[in-house]
Amino acid sequence: MSGMTRRELIKLAACASCSPILPAIAGEGVTQSEKEELYQWIHVNRTLIAEGYNPPFYPKYDYDPEKVIAIATELNCDSVRYPAASYYAYFPTQSGYPVAPALKGDPMRRTLELLRKSKLHAIAYIPLNHAFMAIDSNDPRYSDWTRRYADGSPMITGHYGFNRYFEGCLNSPLRDVIRRLVQEILEYDFDVLYFDGPYQGMEHAAAFCHCHFCQAAYRERFDAQIPDNDSAPLAETVRYIQWMRDEVTLAFFRELRALIRSTRDVPVLFNNTSLLTGTEHWRSRAIPIADGYMFEAANTPEEKLFNLQIGRSMNSVIWTYLGSYNEYNANHIKNKFVRTWFSYPVEGQELLMDGAVATAAGAGCLYWGASRFFYQPESPLAYNSGRYVRQMFDFQQKNHDLLRQVSPQPQVGILVNTQTSAWYKGDIFVPGAYGDYYRGAFNLLKSLSMDAEPFLDWAMTPQMLRRYKLLFLPNAACLSQSQCEMVRRYVQDGGSVVATHLTSIADEYGVVRKDFALADLFGASVLQPEPFEYPDLYLKPESGEMIPQDLQIMRIRPTTGNVVATSYDRGNDRDLGPAVVIQHNSGAACIYIASGLEAIYEETRMEPVRSYLASLLLPLLESARTYEIDYRPGLIPHYTRSEKHMLLHLLANIGGKDYNFKVREGFTSIQNVKVRIRVSEQIKSVSLLQAGRTVSPSLHKGWLTVVVPEISVFETVHVELI
Repeated sequence: MSGMTRRELIKLAACASCSPILPAIAGEGVTQSEKEELYQWIHVNRTLIAEGYNPPFYPKYDYDPEKVIAIATELNCDSVRYPAASYYAYFPTQSGYPVAPALKGDPMRRTLELLRKSKLHAIAYIPLNHAFMAIDSNDPRYSDWTRRYADGSPMITGHYGFNRYFEGCLNSPLRDVIRRLVQEILEYDFDVLYFDGPYQGMEHAAAFCHCHFCQAAYRERFDAQIPDNDSAPLAETVRYIQWMRDEVTLAFFRELRALIRSTRDVPVLFNNTSLLTGTEHWRSRAIPIADGYMFEAANTPEEKLFNLQIGRSMNSVIWTYLGSYNEYNANHIKNKFVRTWFSYPVEGQELLMDGAVATAAGAGCLYWGASRFFYQPESPLAYNSGRYVRQMFDFQQKNHDLLRQVSPQPQVGILVNTQTSAWYKGDIFVPGAYGDYYRGAFNLLKSLSMDAEPFLDWAMTPQMLRRYKLLFLPNAACLSQSQCEMVRRYVQDGGSVVATHLTSIADEYGVVRKDFALADLFGASVLQPEPFEYPDLYLKPESGEMIPQDLQIMRIRPTTGNVVATSYDRGNDRDLGPAVVIQHNSGAACIYIASGLEAIYEETRMEPVRSYLASLLLPLLESARTYEIDYRPGLIPHYTRSEKHMLLHLLANIGGKDYNFKVREGFTSIQNVKVRIRVSEQIKSVSLLQAGRTVSPSLHKGWLTVVVPEISVFETVHVELI
């Protein structure tokens, strides 16, 4: 993109009207087609990150904008993210934010000039209370801006290991510094503003701040003292957390969004990598405020696809990394904040897998980053990591228009119960393992050729639920009465429900009920609110062989439901009561599973568990099936379509991770994968996008069959319709 006028920038921002959650932006003389064309870029961007927290910006500043633009061009990027600020500001700001001591001139403006000349988009990185106040600094203001414990001691956090930093408080004058910083950045010619945050603490985000600004603000709001983290009654803890989340952190983000709209309205995205972590998930609540968010990285491709689909459930623009920070375990390093090499190209084939997952999910990609090649003697394509990035970006550019047309077609909605991870305090509940339930449900359904869409509990609406043929509630312990009523109405309208384990045993803040709030739907009541754990348990269906059961079960009694399986203690030759209860209601079915079989599947991938759960689920979903593939461990399908195109993405997560490194992965190919796609229209062509060739399918009773000869990391079956 060449140098942009103000009118062109308004046109770019106006494209936000294409998404239902984005603000409609009036641009005089701007056509709808222009809005749509420009807004496509923010959905499928190919961005190079110039990271400000490591060389060449920090600790020593030797950034060269010409070199970074050359790297971006060789990798086939269409944009660069510039760090307007990180530990220092990297432009001559008058906001009060500390400026890099070695800064000369205005490298940010020079970078923008070069980006326009190279027809590349420009993204501004802006920290929103990210740690930057070094503890060895002599800046006297930092003492006033720091979050503090009840005894007055400062909260200190680490980051990349170059230093330790005071955590900043958004109730302090730091808030005004950030506001002025944003105002100054708006005077530059950026296409998108990307906020790293909003944060209210990092390592110690869960700790209550007792700085004198917070104390005064809390006293004015509630005429009370800030409660103690560990000993406060639940009601006081809830009040503080909601105040800090809604009236301080998110309120400031809304204030900045309004400032941007009133000054020079451009799209806004933010870092939401803490999507499913932390008390009440503060940053996840910011999704409706911004145009989109970035989810950085995950431990597995399945986990990454899961998290990206949460954004799709909310019609949000989603970005994600190719690669991550590429650390190794560093077992012999005592200080775990002394991290790996940020300025060396150490990535492997996981770059291809990350790109394939992002492509399937409809997410934009950001490569981290320019520093990997900045100091290298040869150009990026001389290194494997550079070639992998270029391969992925070339594929996305070639298929850009097609990828932007299609959207997911989920048959199942999976409730991600953030209230459970934030508030449930059961004696046997393991908070760190809670994700095994909802990820297990997602991966189980993928193995059955069923696409599911995870969504957040606080975003649930009756309209959202109507999108799904089946609603999966994986161990959703904490549900409010209104949320339970939404589930009831969904069933009354003909939807089917699968609920597991502790679902609805507590209210939204973890207060345990005497019985399941959804006991009427389950056709079963709880005998005791805490689960029972015992070794070597088995699931005993009405017929057939027993299969391994979850070793943590709920003890229940049937009321109006039909018991179709019980739990069996083999060691003591005893029946422990109902394990699976089914109740039919107006053509719909509610299946209650008194354990976390989906978590067992996530942790073991046992075929008997998969087959049994398939026997429960497939009768409810068979008519909605859009595709079917040969089950292969590690093969991840993802289906999207438009009026004239069907895409079945096939991700071959087969190979090995070397656990001496955190992110070094190599993949092996899969041969001769049989794929069936339901088609009711006339077919124009069938092709394999990665292989770049057409294939000859067979067609029988509305099902198209193709055998994919080889999948190396990823392949996409493209069915074009007449």
